[in-house]
Order: sequence, then C-alpha cells, then structure tokens
Amino acid sequence: MNIKETELLFQAGALAVPVIKKYALDGGWVVTLTGKHQLNPTLETARGQVRVFKRLDAAVGVLFGMGLGEIRIVR
Repeated sequence: MNIKETELLFQAGALAVPVIKKYALDGGWVVTLTGKHQLNPTLETARGQVRVFKRLDAAVGVLFGMGLGEIRIVR
C-alpha cells in the first residue's frame, strides 16, 4: 500500500499501530501496516515495490509526517 492509501486508512481509523521491522535482504527497514483492510500490509513505492528505508529515523519521520502518533519497532 502506498503512502496516500495509508493516510486515507489512518484518517478513517482502519489502521492499527504500524510496525517497523528490520529487512533481512539489505539491512534496511520496512513498515508493516495492519488493521481493518484487505490491502498489502507493507508500505510500498509508487511502482508497487516494497519501500525499504536505509535508516530507521527516515521510516519514523515518514510515519509521523502522516500524523501517526504511535509506532512499534521490531528488530
């Protein structure tokens, strides 16, 4: 799911707390979004690829920029 879909679902109250996980393939971070929706649970790029953040603070910044107030981080 892309950022725009994520913002809309968050505003509608359909998202649970997002989880940032360590991405094993290249050592980056991915965001998993769960809740009351049937969409792909990972944050994606505009082209449909899994969005991998190189730094943890970049992933947190994007989520806080969307207005999310609580985030879980899993190693």
